[in-house]
Amino acid sequence: MLSQICKSCSEQFQITDDDLLFYEAVSPTFNGKKYLVPPPQECPECRLQRRMCFRNERNLYRTRCGLSGKTIISTFSPEKGYIVYDQEEWWSDKWDSLKYGRDFDFSKTFAEQIVSLYRDVPHVSLLNINTENSYFTNYASNQKNSYLIFGAANNEDCMFGKFVTSCKDCMDVLSCNACELCYEGVKCQRCYNCRYFANSRECSDCTMISECIGCQNCIGCFGLRHKEYYVFNQHVGKEKFEAIKNEYKSLTPDKIAYLKTQLNTLASRLPHPHAHIYNSENCTGEFINNCKNCQYCFNCLSDGEDSKYMAFVPKGIRSQDCTFCAPDGTELCYYTTCNTRIRNSMFNYLFWFGDSVYYSMECFNSSNLFGCVGLRRNEYCILNKQYSPQDYEAMVAKIIEHMHSTGEWGDFFPRHASPFGYNETTANEYFPLTREEAVAKEFKWFDEKSADGEAKIPAYKVPDEITQTNDDICSVNLICASSGKPYKIIPQELMLYRRMNVCVPHKSPDQRHKERMELFNPLRLWDRSCAKCGKTIQTTYAPDRPEIVYCEKCYLESVY
Repeated sequence: MLSQICKSCSEQFQITDDDLLFYEAVSPTFNGKKYLVPPPQECPECRLQRRMCFRNERNLYRTRCGLSGKTIISTFSPEKGYIVYDQEEWWSDKWDSLKYGRDFDFSKTFAEQIVSLYRDVPHVSLLNINTENSYFTNYASNQKNSYLIFGAANNEDCMFGKFVTSCKDCMDVLSCNACELCYEGVKCQRCYNCRYFANSRECSDCTMISECIGCQNCIGCFGLRHKEYYVFNQHVGKEKFEAIKNEYKSLTPDKIAYLKTQLNTLASRLPHPHAHIYNSENCTGEFINNCKNCQYCFNCLSDGEDSKYMAFVPKGIRSQDCTFCAPDGTELCYYTTCNTRIRNSMFNYLFWFGDSVYYSMECFNSSNLFGCVGLRRNEYCILNKQYSPQDYEAMVAKIIEHMHSTGEWGDFFPRHASPFGYNETTANEYFPLTREEAVAKEFKWFDEKSADGEAKIPAYKVPDEITQTNDDICSVNLICASSGKPYKIIPQELMLYRRMNVCVPHKSPDQRHKERMELFNPLRLWDRSCAKCGKTIQTTYAPDRPEIVYCEKCYLESVY
């Protein structure tokens, strides 16, 4: 085992013997020589932060397509000067990414050359596959009638969500799977007709619940299992419950605030599970399902095996330091982000479907690439230049030797290679920094212009009762009660508020998302003692947090 000092945050971290064996296993062979991947010089959290600073999910801008000139929506703001094509035109045969190919210059660093290539090659405006009436989505696939959904798959009639999969008629949800007719949910699965629910599974017809499984007709409850007709963790019976349910049928801001206060009071007195790990063997982390031998993993939804330092990666097999690789995962991959269904690949940003790709960005359905940008259905390319298989092997070997001399081999892209400001990316959601802090760490920052449009109605003047809100609200701009930024209500959204009997929110979608993110614990594990038996546990609850945290055995004994 090696003890390292992180070159970014100066924290000490460990590299185990198993880690060293993994680095050797993923080290590639070119031209008959194996090029060993060196141990990382940054701690797991700094590596995760660095990968996340390349992903802009939800900051969308109006710009013009560099091919047709039409107005489009893109993750690239026009001020940055990147060439952006509309989705359909980018995927078409109207242009050829190989025409941007160039020779490798051994007088320059690799980073200089990949950044230059990235500046020249056109980029896709948004990343969506098989969507219908769902233009305002990103990193999404198989969407129908969805709006402002990010990192999502297989949804219908959903709005304002992130990491939403197989859901229908859901709004304002984060990390929810197979839910229907739900509002304001965080980290939930297979729930129906629930409002304001978190860390719950297989619940129905519930309002303001948390840490519940298999419950129905419950209000303001915490930590229940297979209960019905409960209010604030007390059984009230069907008749009394129906009366109370009618009182909270229409949720106003005051009712929501009251229920949150009651739920938080319960949560402060009752035990929390140290982790949400289900049907898994030898795993540590948070929100893990059906996995085996996965360590320090977060939101690894299902079917992962023999992996470490993964986040938001279902089906991660024998991989490390991979992030946002849904829905089809990785196999034998290292230090890569925003990928899916890839094998034997390392140090990539946004690579879908293929194998043996290294240090490349925005490439699809390809294999045997090194330092490429925007390629589709290509192989044996370096800096977008085509080679024969033999020449490719020989040239990659020379480039790796050169990267050894510059200290670049085995490390991810530098922070400044990201096209986005730190505050535009998911990194700022999980590792928030001020502008000064970000710049000091060599991240970019983007100072956006003021939003267009004249805000006419402060959100607090919106009626508290949804029954008193008419269709005219969709024709004006509102002012967010927290951020002061304008936002709009769309007709589809208003219909769902009416169906769910909740008031029109007084806060913008971005502010609501920010507040949901606050319900996420950090993507980090601490050693802490079980509050009941004293056993050492690894948990996302820091030792100085006030929650009562139990180990798995003690928690199950307390709820069953």
